[in-house]
Amino acid sequence: MNPTVPTHERTAPRRAVSWWRRFHGAFRMLCLLAVGVVALGVAANAAPAQRQISRGANPVATIELGQIVAAGQDVYASSADHQGVYLWSSGRENWMKVGGPAKQLYAGGKNVYAVNPITGDLHKYGSTPDRWDRIGGPGLAFAATHDQLFGISPDGRGVWEYTGKGDTWNKVGGPARNIYTRPAKRVSPEANVRSVDNLTFRPYAPLYATDPTTGDLHSYDGMPARWAKVGGPGATFAVTDHNLYGLTPDRSAVVERGKNGTWQKVGGPAGHIFAGNTLYATSPAGDLHKYRGKPGKWDRVSGPAAAFATSGHYLFRLAPDRRSVQKYDGNGSNDKWKNLGGPVRPAGLEQKLERLAALTQPGKESRDAWIEALAAHRQNKPDPYEFNWGNDGCSRSPDMVAGWDFTLACIHHDFGYRNYKHLLGDASFVNTTRRDSPKNRVDLVLLEELKSICSGWRQFPLPQNDTAARSACYAAADKYYGAVVAFG
Repeated sequence: MNPTVPTHERTAPRRAVSWWRRFHGAFRMLCLLAVGVVALGVAANAAPAQRQISRGANPVATIELGQIVAAGQDVYASSADHQGVYLWSSGRENWMKVGGPAKQLYAGGKNVYAVNPITGDLHKYGSTPDRWDRIGGPGLAFAATHDQLFGISPDGRGVWEYTGKGDTWNKVGGPARNIYTRPAKRVSPEANVRSVDNLTFRPYAPLYATDPTTGDLHSYDGMPARWAKVGGPGATFAVTDHNLYGLTPDRSAVVERGKNGTWQKVGGPAGHIFAGNTLYATSPAGDLHKYRGKPGKWDRVSGPAAAFATSGHYLFRLAPDRRSVQKYDGNGSNDKWKNLGGPVRPAGLEQKLERLAALTQPGKESRDAWIEALAAHRQNKPDPYEFNWGNDGCSRSPDMVAGWDFTLACIHHDFGYRNYKHLLGDASFVNTTRRDSPKNRVDLVLLEELKSICSGWRQFPLPQNDTAARSACYAAADKYYGAVVAFG
């Protein structure tokens, strides 16, 4: 869940980006933490911290993971012991536990499904931690598109499609061993104008299934019982929005089905193939290669991993030790990945609130502890508190005022708002008249930090004794504070 983004300034428009700011932008972000430590620590009369700050490193280890699935730019992981489901969200930039026991995960579009390890029932994630709605009973296997979900009955004697209502499913096919779906949204059956008897390429087939007796591959055109054979047996198959691929039974070649209904070789030996917007294949040695769209043209994008997952053009991998996840950060032809770390056993609510309060107190000690926590997060260190580190700087207000950089103070304010709203609820956080409430304290900390920044050295190499500029900085600090008090 992405908490509401606070707005630090509703009235002042963001000023035009000057050439000077563009010149210094990259350098400023690289030096942000170091500058913040200096800028926020210069005020001699800063209020003392109101509670003992815990600043030691968390002696915790990441959880061993069993499976990962991708849903858009987010990635879900189940623990190896099947006792928890965890989410890394691009909005939170952190791991969070969102579900309990799960034997298997499936994903399509932004939807995620989990199989209960005891009952075998299928549940759909409701976008809120621990909210999973039962939508069906056990199945031999499931497969999802952007907006459709299919399953094979436990006895393998029928293929079923979920109606989207309660736990109601409609039968659409007979016996099947495996099913494969394309990732795109639903297309009406009328769009697939080719006859079910014509074995030429069917561009809009949402589902493919293998015959349990012969191993032959059949395509489903969206109308119950309308299936057509499109290929013989294969070790596995993969579907992009417009292409169908297979791995030969002996895994000696990757093949593609052409528009004339014939199959052609596009790659050599592979251990496994899978697809999102494009096709990927693992070599027999475990390296991952991305298909360039022409036979024999592949780019190596990763070494061996415990697992890979893709959604759209996003690609993730599970490290060989199964304790961290990486997101592909390359140009499509190189091996460059961003480490997302891994989840840990989460702290309890009271522990989270206590830690959050310690990191949002007035005074240098609390600020320094928060900066250390931010640095640990950016180094992907284990975080049992599952804090939301997403931010938008100073929102619609300038990050730089009269030569002083307010960015770090605004990030700290976002941190307090987003996490208190998540832990307490929006209404409980905002609707309060207590002077010592979390909202009032977080707002006062913003004012203190902005004024501390104004009392320090400017980022621009301008005369430092410019009284008018410093007065403008203090005035802006008061204005930002008034805006968050009124509209935050």
